[in-house]
Amino acid sequence: MSNITIDKINKLKGYGLHLIPIEKKRPKTKRIGTNGSTDYSWKFADPEHTKFLEFSDEELLKYDLGVNHEASRTVAVDFDCEEALLFKDMIPETLTVSSVYDGHEKVRQKIYKLAADVEEVHESYPKANSKHQQKDGTVIEQLAHTQSWIEGSNRYISTDIPPKILDTEEYESLRATTRKVYALSMFKRLYPKKDSNRDEFRLTLAGVLNLETKWDLKEKKEFVKKLCKAAGDKEVNKALEKIGRVEKNIKRNITKGKEASYKIWGTQHMSQILGRLGQDGGMDFVDAIRDPSFEEHEPNEEEEKTVKPQGLTTLTLNEFVDRNYPPIQYYMYPIISDDCLGMIFALPGKGKTLFAQELAWRCSQGLDFMDYKYNTLLTPPPALYVEGEMSAKQIQDRLVKMVERDRGLKELDLDNFHIAVLKEQPNENYQKLQTPEGRLNVQLKADEIYKNTGRKPIIFLDNVRFLMGNFNEKEGQDWIDFVLWLATLRAKGYSTYFLHHAVNTGEKASGSGYQDSNLDVNIKLSEPEENSATDHDKDHFTQIQFEFKKMRENVMGHMKPFIMVVDRDKGTWTKFPVLNKTERKIKSMLDSGKAAKDIIDPDKEGMSKANVHKTINKLKGVITDGLNKETTDGKTKEIC
Repeated sequence: MSNITIDKINKLKGYGLHLIPIEKKRPKTKRIGTNGSTDYSWKFADPEHTKFLEFSDEELLKYDLGVNHEASRTVAVDFDCEEALLFKDMIPETLTVSSVYDGHEKVRQKIYKLAADVEEVHESYPKANSKHQQKDGTVIEQLAHTQSWIEGSNRYISTDIPPKILDTEEYESLRATTRKVYALSMFKRLYPKKDSNRDEFRLTLAGVLNLETKWDLKEKKEFVKKLCKAAGDKEVNKALEKIGRVEKNIKRNITKGKEASYKIWGTQHMSQILGRLGQDGGMDFVDAIRDPSFEEHEPNEEEEKTVKPQGLTTLTLNEFVDRNYPPIQYYMYPIISDDCLGMIFALPGKGKTLFAQELAWRCSQGLDFMDYKYNTLLTPPPALYVEGEMSAKQIQDRLVKMVERDRGLKELDLDNFHIAVLKEQPNENYQKLQTPEGRLNVQLKADEIYKNTGRKPIIFLDNVRFLMGNFNEKEGQDWIDFVLWLATLRAKGYSTYFLHHAVNTGEKASGSGYQDSNLDVNIKLSEPEENSATDHDKDHFTQIQFEFKKMRENVMGHMKPFIMVVDRDKGTWTKFPVLNKTERKIKSMLDSGKAAKDIIDPDKEGMSKANVHKTINKLKGVITDGLNKETTDGKTKEIC
């Protein structure tokens, strides 16, 4: 039984609240369906939804009290986490509902009435099904069209005043403040704990506020003050100084044009910081405060025509060497990194798609691939795989097999892998990558993934011949727009791998050679020659020879070809060195248990001491012509 009284009911009705009985946080319905079953449509008394369900005082006295927001023309700001409560005073005073936990009052909701001409909006932050929502739940909501529990049991009205009536302008201001509270709550939640990480965070936060909002200097500083106080950052003056400095540098860049080039860290860099701190969930809280007029768009032809040349932006060598460019981040050294452009080529049926899908899947899940180790310091990037050749069913079967194989290794994130197949496109066809529309379709999807996750996906285009459409791949001119687009994607921070067919010999990719011109990585896949193939049964195993034809970075020790053996039943991949007949013979003897000294025979061809030990080192994976090194955060270390 609750402590509800007739006086309390009448008082709340006098505030214009449409009251309903609440039991265990849910509306208590009294409607019975036509078939005798309970009908939980508690709002309306008629099928046409023209009358709201009314409850007698006797019914209201039996249970806790709630308010039907739609019937009352009310909205409620609902505080769903401790971080949001730190900023509750930003929400204007009105009728307030609280509860008691561990002897402390906790504000739950602030309730407002809307003027007759104001249309209510139900908003929840983070958005439903977003990474943050799935991981940590709701931060703050603005409830409409639903109900709220306001009195009885462990709920009570702590500020007993009539709900503040909001006109259109006041309501929009409340919505903006609610979004600001969400942003503050998330920035507080993600604020670096270590002082060593805070200065970069402060500078990047200043860039985000200056680049993404139209707030004046006072509003930006007030935001930073509240955040620093909530996060326990006592060096608030450092953060405030950066707000002014970044604003000044932006103005310099605008007014001086080519004569100024002040680097401004914004949303992209903030995403990188949070990734390094192990925070995964996207940057939707920046979207919450972003001014809509700042949305990025591709310039149309008319806009491009009106762009006036400004001269090249240059730096002196002194300025250039002082630039703090972020180091190359390897997800899987040295095969895949951020800002990377790569090509994988092979003859038809020699494993391009098999290899690329495996690489995309493992990278998206942060899983090792053979002896390529995933960099655990980095949050796995999303994969965007665009398939233009194989059937949807074939792709589905293959990917399902990968998922089932890896379920026990770690918690998988299937939403981090995005697949586009012909079957799901309008008219079961792509707009070709030869066209601006086709290229923009890919970029828009990549941008959407980045917006939702805060991480830029690695794009796989499988394969160019099918996705490009009717073009002459032997003519360099026909490649130009595609290659320039790939360079633009890389400049925007996207890594892209495209798959392509080889010429008849299999030694190089088909085409004019122009497609190779700006590659960071060029991978050749082929079927091993008979004298170097392993002894695995061809009915159950697929063999693919791997070779880097080009690697822009210095990756000593990784340029030697090797053989990948795929167990088609289990879906496992194993790496083997490329061996000739003599080396395979030595391997066979080693496998039978013989020691090196028992194999060495100077009188037998290929069995010299030097050759035997060279083969042993090869089998062990020892790299004799250099070190296997990884670069992470600018530091190089030797790895296995």
